[in-house]
Amino acid sequence: MAARQESVTVARAASRSPGRSLLPDRWLPYGMIGPAVFVAFAIAIVPLCYAFWLSLQDWYMLRQPLPKWGGLVNYRALLQDTQLWASFGRTWIWTLGTVFVELLLAMPIALLLNRETGIARTASALILLPWVTPFIVLGFGWRFLLDSDVGPIHSFLHLIGIAGDSSVLNDPVLAFATIIFISGWKGTPFLVIALLAALKSIPDELYEAAEVDGAGAWSRFWHVTVPSIQNTVVTVGLVLGILAFYSFDLPWIMTKGGPQDATTLVGIAMYKAVFLDLRPAYAAAISIVMLVLLFIASMFALRARRID
Repeated sequence: MAARQESVTVARAASRSPGRSLLPDRWLPYGMIGPAVFVAFAIAIVPLCYAFWLSLQDWYMLRQPLPKWGGLVNYRALLQDTQLWASFGRTWIWTLGTVFVELLLAMPIALLLNRETGIARTASALILLPWVTPFIVLGFGWRFLLDSDVGPIHSFLHLIGIAGDSSVLNDPVLAFATIIFISGWKGTPFLVIALLAALKSIPDELYEAAEVDGAGAWSRFWHVTVPSIQNTVVTVGLVLGILAFYSFDLPWIMTKGGPQDATTLVGIAMYKAVFLDLRPAYAAAISIVMLVLLFIASMFALRARRID
């Protein structure tokens, strides 16, 4: 009898124990996402707040070793800096050009790889090589290929009359166009993989119905494929555009912003403001303006996507 009462007591205690957790049920979701929110706050919000605080300081390291309050002095100087706004213009051209090259290369490649063959599967894996290659390796590799003395690509460009005796990287117009193409070439694999996933999710019945209605290959592509993958194109294109907007390493490795500042992007202007001009507060103000402009552009892109 005593053993039976003891087992009943243990069973009741066990039935009540789930309700007596360390964290009430209503707070459990917040506890689960708490660590992720903390990490995001530590690596994103805190540096952003510091950058905004630093942009309000007057800190020229050759004049004073520590920052002092300057208010909007950096933003006023920024508005009057014509070279900086020229670099902003080049950065927008760079961003749009990079995304355009990525779309131009990725679409036909994705359509060719959207086949159930061994070659297509192998090529789908190998195509990621440019994406995973570090910028330092890629930049010096392309500098060698475009070298006026030993570069094979320079020899071909010289043969067809595009390049002269010197490298295209020494020409302001050709240098900018060249590194835009290289930037788009590097980002193409990421977009190819995204487009492949979107293409494989399109039901075959849609193509079969369009073919029954008499639609040709181009009509099926324009009226079936494009509407089915446009959300992927906009989303991934926006991500790649943001990455391109913050570019620094590729143009710096290949041209260091030259010749004649033809490839000086905002990222390079920020680098020079910190390490050459010794004005970290001014560079912080540039970064805040970059963030605001990119946020506005992203909102316009997302709004256009919803309207469409």
